[in-house]
Amino acid sequence: MSVLLMILSVVLVVSTLTGSTNNYYNAVTKKFLELTNASLTPTPLKRGEKGYWQAVLKIKRTIHWGIVHIKLTHNFKNYTNVTFVDVKYNLCDYIIDILNEDCPLPPGMYPFNASTTLPHTFWPGQYYGEVTAYNDKEEQMMCEMNDFFID
Repeated sequence: MSVLLMILSVVLVVSTLTGSTNNYYNAVTKKFLELTNASLTPTPLKRGEKGYWQAVLKIKRTIHWGIVHIKLTHNFKNYTNVTFVDVKYNLCDYIIDILNEDCPLPPGMYPFNASTTLPHTFWPGQYYGEVTAYNDKEEQMMCEMNDFFID
């Protein structure tokens, strides 16, 4: 499941960086970290097919500990929202999954490449996702929100 959540968080970030419509980028993020050279294929994501992504994460302050909150909602037939994911994880565990690094994570550039297959449990259509990370001082380090599609 952590690989799937990693995919969804990267989808939100990549969509934001590539100028996708209906996105929100929190300027607070630039104080703590920046994601550059991000790419995600295929676009849109397809159920049952392998997705590939890569990026470079530039961390500006040491990350000692934190929480990452991931939420994914599907707008079912423009009638009601169905929440598929609403979870909070230890940010350091998440960093291990993404970067194979452990906390404390010092400032620096961290490239990553990953791939996984999106399961068929996700319905095709439009999704709204949020990924928010907080540090040990409860400061918001990152907030990405975006609409995206899954075929």
